[in-house]
Amino acid sequence: MRISTLLTSLLLVLSVSAQQLVDGVAAIVGDKAVLYSEIDQVTQLFAMQAQLPSYSDPQVIQQLRARALEELLNQQVLLEYARQETIEVEDRAVTMQLDQSLKNIEQQYGSLKKAAEAFGVDQYKIKSYYEDQIRTNLLVERVKMELFSDIKVSRREVEDFYVTWQDSFPPKNPQADFSILSVSVELGTEKMARLRAQMTEIKDQIKKGQITFEDAAKNYSMDPGSAANGGSLGLVGRGVFVKPFEDAAFALQKNQMSGLVETQFGIHLLRLDDRVGEQVSVSHILLMPQADDTDKQNTYDKLAKIREAIISGSTTFAAEVEKYTKDEYIVSRKGRMGLTDISLLPEDIHELLLNIPLEQISMPVFSGDQYHLIMVHKRTPGGKVNLTDNWSDVESMSLEFKKRDRYQNWIADQRGRMYIQIK
Repeated sequence: MRISTLLTSLLLVLSVSAQQLVDGVAAIVGDKAVLYSEIDQVTQLFAMQAQLPSYSDPQVIQQLRARALEELLNQQVLLEYARQETIEVEDRAVTMQLDQSLKNIEQQYGSLKKAAEAFGVDQYKIKSYYEDQIRTNLLVERVKMELFSDIKVSRREVEDFYVTWQDSFPPKNPQADFSILSVSVELGTEKMARLRAQMTEIKDQIKKGQITFEDAAKNYSMDPGSAANGGSLGLVGRGVFVKPFEDAAFALQKNQMSGLVETQFGIHLLRLDDRVGEQVSVSHILLMPQADDTDKQNTYDKLAKIREAIISGSTTFAAEVEKYTKDEYIVSRKGRMGLTDISLLPEDIHELLLNIPLEQISMPVFSGDQYHLIMVHKRTPGGKVNLTDNWSDVESMSLEFKKRDRYQNWIADQRGRMYIQIK
């Protein structure tokens, strides 16, 4: 689940809680009560995570309520154990997570106050609610870690797990551990010069009042997602845009237009419409260069020369990735993407990934508006899960199964020792 979705879910749960007019005790664990409102909150969260509509079958909602009650009972058992064993979490750890959660809310809604207004709750209650949730979650995880972190599985246990459950494993897609060096098609200098001149002319027309920014975006922008809205990209925080665009957007004053901003997508003209907390509302006009066959051939030739240099040993694959690739994530990994499900990658490179000899660099291949050099280090075949190719996956599943089984037995034992009354 994405962080923004989770934050919204928790705020909605808090909103539901704030609207509770009547509450009552649903269960007692030791000397702690589980309230009906808590069951409603967890049920609401489960329903959101499952993306269930509000008009779902009442029987389905009742099943979620039963699951929510069990979850809360187990949570209280873990917390009671923590109290008995004087297991605690550091305030610093709670504060760090709380600060990050509140920061995420402010980035999404502009401020804590606006989030509170949107969901009809007191802004101080948001902070208190999140602090309680974080402290509880950290304490529960601390107890689980102390109880189950030393669990390991032997080779025999993995093999037995595989024999028992092999027919339940979904078939695996082929995977490849590969490195990739990607270069966008480079345009001739005259094309970029014409594009800059066109954008400069558009900006001059806007400054002279000959056309509005909104109409210019509708008429000229090549970003279909924003052009129809007059170039508006809405309210966003940092980390959404590519770096040159983000730097320009956050440096502007309200209603100010930027200079020409170049990214891998083309040339942009930005205008800051508003600033709310750590977020900006920005509009842009995008002009995208159109590559022709000559541009593509020149880029192919350039990448072919880079390939020859790597093979000759005068440079390395990682060095050339850092030099030419614009994707920050790929650069951070030095081009090595690790074992990846091939079905998640562009279809037009599947055959290459499946058939190129290991540790050999491909000739430049065109995919997704870029040319790439690809080197495959390892492959695992698709089909039925087996212990030879998928040992680590089966081992992880076996370990989780053992932990879950141990946890369920421990919970059942503890619940048998504690006073629990369900109303």
